[in-house]
Amino acid sequence: MDNLEAAIARTELAVSTTPEGDPDRAEWLSDLGILLSIRYDQTKNMDDLQMAISKLGLAVSTVPEDNLDRAELLSNLGVRLSDQYNRTGKMHDLEEAISRTRLAVSTTSEDHPDRAGRLSNLGAMLLDRYDRTRNMDDLEAAISSLELAVSIVPEDHRNKALMLGNLGNMLGIRARRTGNIDDLEAAILRAELAVFITPEGPEEWLSSLGFMLFDRYNQTGNMHDLEEAIAKTELAVSTTPEDHPDRAGRLSNLGNMLSGRYNRTGNMHDLEAAISKAELAVSTTPEDHPDRRGRLTNLGAMLSNRYDRTRNMHHLEAAISRLELAVSIIPEDHRNKALMLGNLGNMLGIRARRTGNMDDLEAAILRAELAVFITPEDHPNRADLLRNLSVVLSDRYDRTGTMHDLEAAIAKAELAVSTTPEDHPDRAGRLSKLGNMLSVRYNRTGNMQDLEAAISKAELAVSTTPEDHPDRAGRLSKLGVRLSDRYSRTGNMHDLKEGISRVELAVSITPEDHPNRANLLNNLSTVLSDRYDRTGNMHDLEAAILRLELALSTIPENHPNRALMLSKLGNRLSIRYQRTGNKEDLEAGILRAELAVSSTPEDHPDRSKRLHNLANGLSDRYNRTGNIDDLEAAILRAEQAVSSTPEDHPDQVVWLSDLGAMLTDRYNRTGNMDNLEAAMSRLELAVSIIPEDHHNKAPVLINLVYVLSHRYNRTGNMHDLGEAISRAESAVSTIPDDHPDRAEWLNRYDRTGNILDLEAAISRAELAVSTTPEDHPGRAARLSNLGIFLSDRYDRTGNMHDLEVAISRLELAVSTIPEDHPNRARMLSNLGDKLSIRYKRTGNMENLEAAILKAELAVSITPEQHPDRAGLLNGLGLGLSHRYNRKGNMNDLEAAISKAELAVSITPEDHPNRPKWLINLGCRLSDRYNRTGDIDDLEAAISTAELAVSTYPEDHTDRAAMLYNLGIMLSDRYSQTRNLEDLQTALRSCIGCFNLSGAIPLSRMKAARRAIRMLISMEKWDQASSLAQAAIELLPLVCGRYLSRDDQQYAILQISGLAADACSLSLHVGHVHQALQQLEFGRGIILSYLIDGRSDLTKLQHDHPGFANEYDTLRFKAYTHIEAKERVIREQLIKERRDASSRLEDCLHQIRQKSGYERFLLAATVDELKECAHGGPIVIVNATDIRCDAIIVSAAEIQAIALPEINSSQTPQYIQKKLGRYRTIDYEKLKKYERDIEHDTAGTDYVEPDAKAGFEHMSWLWSSCVKPILKELNNSQSTDSHELLRVWWIGTGIASSFPFHAAGLYNKNFGDYQDSENTLSQIIPSYTPTIKALSYARSCASRTAKISTSQTSILVVTMPTTPKHKPLPGVDYEKLAIQQITKDICRIKTFESPTAAQVLNNLSGFDIVHFACHASADPEDPSNSHLLLQTSGPSGPVVDELTVSEISRKNTLGQTWIAYLSACSTAAVEANLLADESLHLASAFQVAGFAHVIGSLWPADDDICVRLAESFYRSLTKSGTKHSNKAVAEALRNAILDIRSKTQDPRLWATFIHSGA
Repeated sequence: MDNLEAAIARTELAVSTTPEGDPDRAEWLSDLGILLSIRYDQTKNMDDLQMAISKLGLAVSTVPEDNLDRAELLSNLGVRLSDQYNRTGKMHDLEEAISRTRLAVSTTSEDHPDRAGRLSNLGAMLLDRYDRTRNMDDLEAAISSLELAVSIVPEDHRNKALMLGNLGNMLGIRARRTGNIDDLEAAILRAELAVFITPEGPEEWLSSLGFMLFDRYNQTGNMHDLEEAIAKTELAVSTTPEDHPDRAGRLSNLGNMLSGRYNRTGNMHDLEAAISKAELAVSTTPEDHPDRRGRLTNLGAMLSNRYDRTRNMHHLEAAISRLELAVSIIPEDHRNKALMLGNLGNMLGIRARRTGNMDDLEAAILRAELAVFITPEDHPNRADLLRNLSVVLSDRYDRTGTMHDLEAAIAKAELAVSTTPEDHPDRAGRLSKLGNMLSVRYNRTGNMQDLEAAISKAELAVSTTPEDHPDRAGRLSKLGVRLSDRYSRTGNMHDLKEGISRVELAVSITPEDHPNRANLLNNLSTVLSDRYDRTGNMHDLEAAILRLELALSTIPENHPNRALMLSKLGNRLSIRYQRTGNKEDLEAGILRAELAVSSTPEDHPDRSKRLHNLANGLSDRYNRTGNIDDLEAAILRAEQAVSSTPEDHPDQVVWLSDLGAMLTDRYNRTGNMDNLEAAMSRLELAVSIIPEDHHNKAPVLINLVYVLSHRYNRTGNMHDLGEAISRAESAVSTIPDDHPDRAEWLNRYDRTGNILDLEAAISRAELAVSTTPEDHPGRAARLSNLGIFLSDRYDRTGNMHDLEVAISRLELAVSTIPEDHPNRARMLSNLGDKLSIRYKRTGNMENLEAAILKAELAVSITPEQHPDRAGLLNGLGLGLSHRYNRKGNMNDLEAAISKAELAVSITPEDHPNRPKWLINLGCRLSDRYNRTGDIDDLEAAISTAELAVSTYPEDHTDRAAMLYNLGIMLSDRYSQTRNLEDLQTALRSCIGCFNLSGAIPLSRMKAARRAIRMLISMEKWDQASSLAQAAIELLPLVCGRYLSRDDQQYAILQISGLAADACSLSLHVGHVHQALQQLEFGRGIILSYLIDGRSDLTKLQHDHPGFANEYDTLRFKAYTHIEAKERVIREQLIKERRDASSRLEDCLHQIRQKSGYERFLLAATVDELKECAHGGPIVIVNATDIRCDAIIVSAAEIQAIALPEINSSQTPQYIQKKLGRYRTIDYEKLKKYERDIEHDTAGTDYVEPDAKAGFEHMSWLWSSCVKPILKELNNSQSTDSHELLRVWWIGTGIASSFPFHAAGLYNKNFGDYQDSENTLSQIIPSYTPTIKALSYARSCASRTAKISTSQTSILVVTMPTTPKHKPLPGVDYEKLAIQQITKDICRIKTFESPTAAQVLNNLSGFDIVHFACHASADPEDPSNSHLLLQTSGPSGPVVDELTVSEISRKNTLGQTWIAYLSACSTAAVEANLLADESLHLASAFQVAGFAHVIGSLWPADDDICVRLAESFYRSLTKSGTKHSNKAVAEALRNAILDIRSKTQDPRLWATFIHSGA
């Protein structure tokens, strides 16, 4: 320095002593400027630099423009102006430097040795201006200058390396700006050459080469480049003197490279070393140095990375402070301003996520937006700044739920990706971020396009990430989670499988000590849990729990994610508890949730979420133990979660909804309305703040629906009900059709009575059960719900299968629920209730005893203060009352009353179920009145029932039963007091019950019939008739078309006689046509359904073949008898039949839209009924205790005549007594009636009739009924005197058993009819169950005639002997007689002792099928009446029954003509309450397609059977009219007359009748 100082002094003296005009003065000025510059380079004293610039400028100004030294002076001045710019950042200095240097270059000859150096200097200055302005023209000009300089400098020139290095730097800068890898490769090549040709002191070029290799690593991800970059830079640093001005820059670069290696490997040693180098770089950089801000920024980024690893807030605060300092000292127009703002915004965003401080988040967004705004669109850093902005906007969405932020975040992320070159190393990270945001939007909106796009981005991110890249595992894991999300939506197992595979791979490639491994294990736990949810495989749940436990074990106690994982582990343990019922898991889950909460700072934004999870765990424990303390604690935690969550936070909706559910639980436990109102308040708030398109909208709405339903049930406020239904519909409408949550269904049936609601509820319940693993703890509740819904459907339809399945589901529910579960008592009670219902249907006492046992157990295990106890007591009381009604034990009745009274006393007065308990108590008191006659009990019963009715919603379906029972009680009091007001009130109650359209149809029907009787007693005929008509219209709902035969018969038993009563009332008010239609509609219902099941589709097939085929296919499925015994198969077939039935109704509706088919399969009109009388009049005799009439249907008119003598005082008492019990008349028991097997059976209640009774009955029937009818017919018919009139007879009510064809006036000795005073002498009689059956028989006859061959075929089936029954010797004679008479004109085949299957399989092949065998008419189940055939058993032949059910299922396709049933009682219905259904063997053959059936009304004599058959076939073959309808009926009439002429006793000759066409 001393020499320099001396030189400066001497030169200053030279300048001062040289005159201004002296030519040497410029040289001295130049030398002084150069010496001062050298001193500035050593001391960095700005005074020296400024003085040097002053002297150099003066030197330039004093030298002529043509002076050869001027270029050198200009160049030196330019260099020093550039130094001053680098120190001050003033653009004026830089512009002057460039101007002087350009002038220097332009005035330097091309071959001048200094030209290369001056070009190099100009390039450096242009590069500085590019750094400041980002104008690409400057960069291009800089590179051009350097390229020219390199090209002209000699290879051995001392500055060759400098120029190569500078050119490499510039190419590297252009590569970073444009992403052009060729520039980067060229830059590295120049830097390597610079190092190579600088054997000593190459640290500057080593540093540049290292920086460029680092750039290439950032482009390609090639770890070799990173390692080489670090090695070169470490060497550069180690060879740079500590006081060297470039040392700080090289330290900073080395720190950046070590930080890059940390980002790649996760090695904390690299990060700590990077921070150490960066801190040293900052500390050795002068405060006013322009590079100080950049080095502060780099240090801040590294400290932020250390915070990410350690979660130490001190590190984050330090990072932010460095960035804030850097931003504060950088000029507004500096090229790196945007980058620093972006980095600062990123760190403020991180602090906001940690602290929840919205000010930080807003500041982060402001910085990020400003960074993007000031960055040119083509700048290479713009994409990274856009990514940063998208992240903080996404953070604000997470906090506020504002969709605008999410949309903006996605838009910025998409722009960041689109402006990133495909081979850029950061592209994968930006794709991953974009995928995350699209996934968030999918979670918000449910839009599958977002999820698909998220998966696509995640897949691309993974595919473009090198296999050894440290972020590859994280990206694989995110892709796996997205695939799992798609599985959750679509149910596609391939997605779940692939998702798990990706996350497992992510875990497997992550070192065990890697800081992110715990997060990857957490993600793996999540997807394994998803697979568990799908498959129910406990191995997956166990593995999910194990992964979380492992994740927790690998992170320190103070790890910021530890609380999150503890909370998740608590949730998984809770799920395992729900599966296994293991209370240890429940307790462990709560413990983890409590630990998660306790280790989360109170101001942490995730604390509310962990409080919420803890609240749910405590709620689960309450549901298990019923401990109210747990519920209180759950509510407290849920309230804390709500209160600690900002009002505008998107999670607030879920917290409020779940809190509302817990408050609802407390209401259910305590009955306190305050809890219900509080729940309502929370849920209404949740609904009001949830966005319309939010994915959680449906569950929140459903919770609100539950509360509204509870409040409606408590208060009866219809507004609550309407609002509940509206909200439920809104909930369903917000769930995509393919979303699994759509299976959720609010059961509205209980309130609306709408069968469609019930079907929907059953469908959802079945789905819930089928998708729940057998060992899942929630399965019991789902089974119970399904059982209740099925029982509801049984109540509505009477389908016994529904009741059986309901009981089986409830039994399974009870067997699988833990004994200490709080819901066990309720399930036991429900099971007992359904067993009671089965008892009422079957009368089986075992069911009733089991029901009482279940109800007693339910009560015994329920705490006295439990809100369910009243309902359980009520159920037990009902069971005890049923046993009292069966056994008459007063102890049962007293106990039932006691239970009912207790149920009422412990129920709050405003409780929604109290009216139910009241009505049941009233019924029990009424039962005691009926037993003891104590009027006080009746008064108490009525008072209690009136209170029940008055406090129940007027239009609630359950009110129907209350009104009906009240009506009965008032009617009983009227019987005692004769107070007309009681009768009128009873009437109003029953009519009120009937008018509740949503109530069970059978209940409405019962109420209507009781009301009708009251109206009759009050002689209100018009009102009674109208009510009867309305009741008739309910019949299809009571006896459904697609019920099983047993269920249909059971339903008919409940409504027996309704049609006959309705007919009598219609006739009483003069409505003849309505009377006829009521009989057609209300009788023979089962037969009508059977006929519809095989109606002729020929015309429909011709006109609309598509509809015909569809209808025929569906009809087959809907009417198919289900024989499967295996439960699962049977249930599936029944479900398929129910589905086909529904579709069949839709098909019928469509057919009826076609022209000409408007009345397809509808009930016949009056004109259509008259048309059926074209072959002769149809006479319907309707006899009830209201009145007796005959309706005569002719082709011309329908008329009615009164028959008052039928139920007059003149009617013999013994006839009236017997007629109400059996369709057939009890005759003297004669040993020779050998074809009647009932007479063979020990223990029969058959009573020997008086022989005289038969004659008297026939005479009475003639005079009181048949004679006036025939007289009216003779008056109204004009027929040829030589041709007898055909008349079809139908008897209804007690007349259904009248033998009209045998009526006649006997002589005094009962030996013979008097002259022509008998039916057979005046007409050809036939019978038909209904007019519809007659029409069907004629259609069968018509088809038979069309397809018949020239020769009639006969199948004769005989049973001369029958296992365990008396032989029938006449059978063989009967067969021989038929063969003898028909052998020349008929083809005959005989079956002796065949099986039922053999006969059924051969029915369609013959015109006539003749049976000669035993028959049985079942007195309880007419469908089980049968012909006795034979099959092989283990010990020999056994009876094979050919039943009504089997025959009626057979379809002979119209190929058959006559079925002759030569057996006993084949046209009789012994079950008098089913008489109007005409279900017997004769009608079964008619349904099967036989146009004519010969059957018997009572037991037949073996000998008479032979003689009648012989006479019939002889008469039929003589008629000469093949397949003539009249010929068949006439042949039987002739045969009967023949027998009558030889055997006077009508009990013998009158048993056989003709039925059909």
